[in-house]
Amino acid sequence: MRMTVVLIIVSMLSVPLAITGCGARDGIAPANLSGPGVLPQARASRVSVYVAQANGASNGFVYGYGANNKANRAPLCTITGQTFDHSQIAVDDSGNAYLPNLKSSSIDIYAPNCGASLATVKDPYGADVDVALGGNGTFYGAGGAHVSVCTMAGCKRELTDPSIFQLETAAVDPSGNVWASYYNQKGAPSLIVWPGASMPGKPVSGYVNQNTPGDLAFDQHATLISLRTLFPDVYLYRCVAATATCTNTKLIRLHSGSVFGAINASNTDYQVTEYPNNGVDVYSYPSFTFKYSYNRGLKQGFSTQGIAQTL
Repeated sequence: MRMTVVLIIVSMLSVPLAITGCGARDGIAPANLSGPGVLPQARASRVSVYVAQANGASNGFVYGYGANNKANRAPLCTITGQTFDHSQIAVDDSGNAYLPNLKSSSIDIYAPNCGASLATVKDPYGADVDVALGGNGTFYGAGGAHVSVCTMAGCKRELTDPSIFQLETAAVDPSGNVWASYYNQKGAPSLIVWPGASMPGKPVSGYVNQNTPGDLAFDQHATLISLRTLFPDVYLYRCVAATATCTNTKLIRLHSGSVFGAINASNTDYQVTEYPNNGVDVYSYPSFTFKYSYNRGLKQGFSTQGIAQTL
């Protein structure tokens, strides 16, 4: 059983769809770009941000944008044929994209710059709505009441807890502890940690998110960033895995109601998908000063969902 949030989104976009294929990375042509669901190469590019859209759970796209998109440039490339719904995505340090697939209960991995399909990793514990990255080639699929521990070789174990009714997202802190936001059995937004990415899980005290569990991310200093999904707020926390405690240090008001967020590798900006204008808002980090928005190439009538940054 899944707790579902239903949105009625009226798109305000008037810019026509402008999609081109992915090109070379750093001037070197990528490997085979004829993989399933990948549009062909058109020009040299370096994808900095991936943005996901879907129309229901059967018609999804992931767009690759360049860095510093204040000029609202069109996507550099697109991955088609995705099946997700209210799902978050991820990208690793090499630029590989990790996309949850509701239909096949798998995590689909693509090469940098919307490149070829690298792997389809089946999750035997159920369909995932979020992917979080760990170290040493480990990644985590979150969905239902489980967080699956996976590598390219497959998902071999799961992290669970009886307090979980419905997970929203997961994140891994710099020490390798796995955290997940969720609705508990009474429907309250909650947080749990699995220290060392191992059972048992520990429900966390001091988590004060309201209404929705939140989209999680950690910065380089182990600050937990929790975007209050579907609302214009971000909560910042200092958390201790050993004691399963968090302290809310700041509440930030965003430019508009947001869905998912992603911090870049250099921890200089935080980008969020937002639904009032069906686009992406960009903020300086850690000040959260609003910088600009972009939406060119995103499809009208589709919901803008997951986002991941590479640089």
